[in-house]
Amino acid sequence: MKSVHLLAALGTTLAIAAAPAQAAIGYADTVLDYFNSGQGPFPGPYGGTFPGSFPVPVTLDVVLGGPKSPEDFLSLPQGSWVTVGFTDEQVIDGPGNDIFIGEVGASGERADIFVSFDLVNFTFLGTALDSGITAFDLASIGWAGPVRGVKIVGLDNFGGSPGFDVGFIQVLPGSIDVVPEPASWAMLIAGFGLVGAAARRRRVHAA
Repeated sequence: MKSVHLLAALGTTLAIAAAPAQAAIGYADTVLDYFNSGQGPFPGPYGGTFPGSFPVPVTLDVVLGGPKSPEDFLSLPQGSWVTVGFTDEQVIDGPGNDIFIGEVGASGERADIFVSFDLVNFTFLGTALDSGITAFDLASIGWAGPVRGVKIVGLDNFGGSPGFDVGFIQVLPGSIDVVPEPASWAMLIAGFGLVGAAARRRRVHAA
């Protein structure tokens, strides 16, 4: 009878571990790479807050997380880029558009967007526009597998804070493959341990 209960417990553990976490809108949460071409007014990363002060030196993490009000942003002058990643989810090709790039202001700025699986080779996805959100569909380039990095390359020096002003990088629930949390793996391992212990006890009793 105990073995039946243990097997039932394992089934519950497996179901919990295998079930994906509740999908939600995903945002870039790590900066993987940054390059400043020197075409802007500061030698390092700059941008600002809109409405507010700009151009001023900023940290790279202003592009992480969701949209804010007022909006913090990173400016990418011509030839500059930032590469971001997602640590708690994988971006995949879902139904409709998958990746959304938010830009602050309306001065005609543009940026080329690239995606990568291995963070070495990048594939051109499209060009992002200013003053709002530009949506991209991974199916448009025949993408298969997860996206591990999104690279945004500034194309111009327009605007009060010269360059493409990145506010956030977003993916929708249908384009997210959630990475299992460590707690789920721990439950799974514990479940296998229970079954192993029950099997050993049965062998001892049989002997």
